[in-house]
Amino acid sequence: HEDERKAKRIRDRDFRYRQTLALMPQGVTILREDWSIEWVNEAAGRHLGILPEDIGKLLFDVVRDERMRRWLFSREFEKPLVMTPEGSPFILEFTAVAPDLRHTMIVSHDVTERRRLDDMRRDFVANVSHELRTPLTVIGGFLDMECEKGAVPEEMIEYHRSLMREQTRRMKSILDDLLTLSKLENKDEGAAPEEPEVVAMPKLVEDVVREGRALSMGRHEITCEVEDVSVIGYADELRSAVMNLVSNAVRYTPEGGTVAVTWKRVGTGAVLAVKDTGIGIDPKHIPRLTERFYRVDKGRSRSVGGTGLGLAIVKHTVRRNGATLEIESAPGKGSTFSMRFPEGRTFQPLY
Repeated sequence: HEDERKAKRIRDRDFRYRQTLALMPQGVTILREDWSIEWVNEAAGRHLGILPEDIGKLLFDVVRDERMRRWLFSREFEKPLVMTPEGSPFILEFTAVAPDLRHTMIVSHDVTERRRLDDMRRDFVANVSHELRTPLTVIGGFLDMECEKGAVPEEMIEYHRSLMREQTRRMKSILDDLLTLSKLENKDEGAAPEEPEVVAMPKLVEDVVREGRALSMGRHEITCEVEDVSVIGYADELRSAVMNLVSNAVRYTPEGGTVAVTWKRVGTGAVLAVKDTGIGIDPKHIPRLTERFYRVDKGRSRSVGGTGLGLAIVKHTVRRNGATLEIESAPGKGSTFSMRFPEGRTFQPLY
């Protein structure tokens, strides 16, 4: 009887132990000494594609990856294994321990998002460096030439200085947009919230359209159609977002094209739409358009004067103001950028 009670205690302890492991967000795979699969939790099943009927099979018959085999055979578990198993959408980091002579426990961590964020940070640093290096190189080159007395004819000096002023303005625009984006991201991450206000969207849209016409200098037909619907939000942020959409439409629409700006009630909410007859965008680029410094055509983007941060600012502004951003476009057919506000954010003023 004592042996039975002892065996039951061991079984109960093992059951509780595995119940705990089953609830872990990390994947846990327990292997026997012959590398057959004894037990996996749900997360490990997702990570490695192990099905219930695979219990008892050799791990290497289920996970056919030579990197995993070499790592386990080496037993050098102090160094994690990072890999994407064949057919898996995950980037996984594996650690392992041998709790006793008869078992090995593999713990898998999904590091896909962490790697994506690391890649974004690296890209961001590289892009900022590149965007600032170009104007600094231009300015530095002209200053070096001016320091060499007689190297530059007097009539060229004023031209060089005008180009330096232009490059300085470009750097200031990039830094201003970076600061704006940083503020919006900090607010997204839970900084002390500001109190939203009633924003008279008809006036805001009409003011932005006037600025868009000034930017166009008569090269485009810019139309404006608004309905008397207001929103609860942050006026300065919304103005910046709408201006970004309108200025992009002007920059990427050839002379003689049309930009149509509308603000109207749709269903129970309201939609701000900027539609142009510009060059359009291949649909494959649309998911990445709101990334910082992402450019469909790098040469053209710089030639029309964008900083590469405008749509990232729009994305965060839209989120902060309870709306969603929708993009429709096709090469040669123009683009439509829409900010869609839900019923809870819109109302029609009573007079």
